[in-house]
Amino acid sequence: MSFKYRAKRFLILSALGLTLGAGVAGLSILMEQKGTGDKAYAPMVAPNIGGAFTLINQDGKTVTDKDFANKYLLIYFGFASCPAICPTELQKITEAYQALPKPWQERIQPLFITIDPERDTPAILKNYVELFMPQLIGLTGSVEQIEAAKKAYKVYGAKVPEGDSYTMDHSSFIYFMGLGGKPLAMFKAADTADTIAKTIPTLDGLD
Repeated sequence: MSFKYRAKRFLILSALGLTLGAGVAGLSILMEQKGTGDKAYAPMVAPNIGGAFTLINQDGKTVTDKDFANKYLLIYFGFASCPAICPTELQKITEAYQALPKPWQERIQPLFITIDPERDTPAILKNYVELFMPQLIGLTGSVEQIEAAKKAYKVYGAKVPEGDSYTMDHSSFIYFMGLGGKPLAMFKAADTADTIAKTIPTLDGLD
């Protein structure tokens, strides 16, 4: 990674932090102050996270947020060709989900929303999410639909040239949303699957 690229990336992320203000940037600081460890804790979450979306699932069917209105959602934004971060976080979601009691598993829908709709077709997402667990649903859509979802969840994602192709630079949070789309928690990369599994049943705002 060249100095020029590192400097450009720093400026982009700095601008992002200013744009989000009390949202993701401030949330990250608050969550760091809380710490994680192996016991449950009360993660902070920005109140304006989330919103309506219309996307396409891995079977090619159009779905909206209303299709999941009666479910708690574990959401991660990433891309199928991500070399390390995305598979690590999706494996974390899988382990956390499987560690929860069966009644909780039945109330939660894990979602993987791509930030790379140009490459992540429904077929590609179908093959990708099957690597983790049957319950994980992959969602793609048009560029406009994905941008709207990213905006709603305050997700940063941008193309980075890589040879004749590109990779994606992106923020990395696991969102836990309540019934009707109410934001309940955001988990960062340092949080373990055990932390997530222990925290979810203790959160305020559960119905």
